[in-house]
Amino acid sequence: MIPHSAPWVTGADRQAVDERLRSGMIAAGTAVAEFEAGVCQYVQAAGGVATPSGANAIRVALELLGLGRGDDVILPTYVCESVMQSIQRVGATPVFADVNERSVLDVRTVGAAITPATKAIIAVHAFGHLCDIPNLRSFGVPVIEDACQAFGLETPWGMAGAVGDLGVYSFHATKCLTTGEGGMLVAGGISLALLVRARLPEPECRLSDLQASLGLAQLDRYEEFLARRLALRLRLDDAFADRPQLVAHLPPAAAFLFRYTIRSEAGFEAAQAFFGARGVTARRGVDSLLHRQ
Repeated sequence: MIPHSAPWVTGADRQAVDERLRSGMIAAGTAVAEFEAGVCQYVQAAGGVATPSGANAIRVALELLGLGRGDDVILPTYVCESVMQSIQRVGATPVFADVNERSVLDVRTVGAAITPATKAIIAVHAFGHLCDIPNLRSFGVPVIEDACQAFGLETPWGMAGAVGDLGVYSFHATKCLTTGEGGMLVAGGISLALLVRARLPEPECRLSDLQASLGLAQLDRYEEFLARRLALRLRLDDAFADRPQLVAHLPPAAAFLFRYTIRSEAGFEAAQAFFGARGVTARRGVDSLLHRQ
């Protein structure tokens, strides 16, 4: 079976983790600091703090901004539920904005949701499509740039995640670069002093050296990751070229981040069975709108 998603783990990755295991230093330590520095150098961010997940990084970002009860945070209604849950965990109120035809927020959709209670905007780059971060910052409230699906994506304004006031990445097993679980909060337009405060003592806010050693090994060959994904995308483009009536494909902002929409009236279960019979795993992704909850 072709898996829905699988991490690309090589001998070099395994060697890096094994060396960390043999060192005996596997909790948060020097490898985490090295990973933070490496990611920040790659995305051209002023500084960063590794976290156990992308969702945790969003929560820490909201806490750094001092958000809590009585504060509204705008987010897209079409996004992973964990983004909404991060807002709720700090006591703030999620305010849902519609997405445009590219599945991302823009000035029009956010402008309809802005009120005096709005204290932050979470702008999510989805499926290789960019939010216009500079325009979203024109509302005068901090913009948290969710680049969990866009690590390594170059934008007209800089690297994704380092354009907003604060940026968030995920290194979950389904992401291009993985630490198994993990994430990072980086400084964009916000003072680096805030990120110093993000080094919270709570154990749930830490990444381990064991995870960071895997991340460092993967970061070292990340350009190879991007080239491989581009090659796969071009093969898919060729395969679908003669079936425009079946497959919808919006030009992505980056060649390594892409999505094809297959039109079907059969429903998910039937589609899952269809692909499964042909050796392809299909799973539900984000297939509901948060405001309907």
